[in-house]
Amino acid sequence: MDAKQVWLAALERIQRRVSPGVFSTWFSGTIGLELQQRRLSVAVPSAFACDHLRQRFHELARVAASEVIGQSAEIAFVLREVARVPTASARQSRGHPARRATVPLAQQMGARREPRVALPSDSAQHAYQPPLVPLQAAQHSTPAPSTIPLRAQDRNASATAGFHLPQASQDALAKALRPARESQHAIHELHPRYLFEAYIVGDANRLAYAAALEVASAPGETYNPLFLYGGVGLGKTHLLHAIGHYARAAGRTVAYVTAERFTNEIIEAIRLRTTDAFRLRFRAVDVLLVDDVQFIAGKESTEEEFFHTFNTLHESNKQIVLSSDRVPSAMHHLHDRLRSRFQWGLIADIQPPDYEQRIEILRAKAAAMRLRLPEDVLVYLARPECENIRALEGALNRVVAHAQMLQQPLDAQLVAQALAPLEAEHAERPIEAGEVLAAVARHFGVSVEALRGKSREHAVAWARQVAMYVLREETPASLLQIGQHLGGRDHTTIMHGHARVGGAIAKDARARADVATIRGSLRV
Repeated sequence: MDAKQVWLAALERIQRRVSPGVFSTWFSGTIGLELQQRRLSVAVPSAFACDHLRQRFHELARVAASEVIGQSAEIAFVLREVARVPTASARQSRGHPARRATVPLAQQMGARREPRVALPSDSAQHAYQPPLVPLQAAQHSTPAPSTIPLRAQDRNASATAGFHLPQASQDALAKALRPARESQHAIHELHPRYLFEAYIVGDANRLAYAAALEVASAPGETYNPLFLYGGVGLGKTHLLHAIGHYARAAGRTVAYVTAERFTNEIIEAIRLRTTDAFRLRFRAVDVLLVDDVQFIAGKESTEEEFFHTFNTLHESNKQIVLSSDRVPSAMHHLHDRLRSRFQWGLIADIQPPDYEQRIEILRAKAAAMRLRLPEDVLVYLARPECENIRALEGALNRVVAHAQMLQQPLDAQLVAQALAPLEAEHAERPIEAGEVLAAVARHFGVSVEALRGKSREHAVAWARQVAMYVLREETPASLLQIGQHLGGRDHTTIMHGHARVGGAIAKDARARADVATIRGSLRV
């Protein structure tokens, strides 16, 4: 067997051991390159995917290759560009003869996408045109309204699994839907500025961006559901709206809703006895976008309704995109059947922006405001305290307002003057140990008493060690004091817990996200 045959046989084994989303994301486009004795070299189309395969899937690939050749093998992932020429049959299989072939997500992530900012102008009043929709498709598509017309709902109702409306109830349904469509409560409009072009891409959000662009261009075909998670103000909502704009421009029906609004609407529908209209509105769409989905956890009626809505859309190959401040496994009050479904597709995290990305975000915001900021002003604004995009925007708005009201030039001296009260407040406000314990307990769904207790249950023990880490990093408490706050534990236990969490943060994206979310909540 040559290298290509060995790797193809190994891929068959790998595919049975990982989820479809993981296999498609990281192994699609890889090719067996060379087999020398027991060493198999595998070509990977992007540097990002190559590093990820080495770090997370090296052992899995090595075992699979060893099973194929019948002896212990070694795997080497190497970077090599792999040309992909879309065939006519591949284009036709995507639903339109002129539609582009989908590039694997890992290959998309290999090339850096330069941020583009759409500057406001008096003449720029056109409808949003997505960058990758072919001209032919755009000419034949019709814009989707913000709510679904009744006629479109009727066409899709027959395809809605487990949900049928008899013809005799159409008039009653139309009557029930009319006030809902006319009310602001049911519009779920998309933010006009939250487009893919306005999204600044960096190492902290590259996976989430590439995945969002993939599902927007081929809804229901790749990562379904797409689950985006990260701390407050990192761009999750921006990506949801960008997907919605892209899909609507291609003629698809889109529903965007926050988990809180979804909950309120199902309660109102039950009260008004309009649950049929409610279900039809959410189950007859092509793309469902749900923001802050963690808030449905523990709400029995909402979870039940969302479970059936999720199943109906997924079985019909309709795209579902969810955002949350934590991974599904950390939603402790969420029913297992929903938690498992949230993990079916691709889970993509968004980390706080690094220094370079903060600079790019500020440049983009300034360009949108028609401002030219000196370099020293950008450097000052991109200080480490601004760990999320909202904090950056707030600092920029404050500085601009000071310059306009005082009629002074926008320089480093003015920036220091404008931000001094914020920095003093940030420096003067110490974080109490009780705040840390409450934030950790709330995030992991355990009690503060459990953190202080002697339980060795895995979930409680891990939450307790995270509390040790955050207390050590965010408070001036000594090791002895931290031990007292956690039930009288000695300093060596605190050192061990701090080291374990620190090591997990360096290797595991979920651990990084958990700690970043907790630390962010303490600074709000």
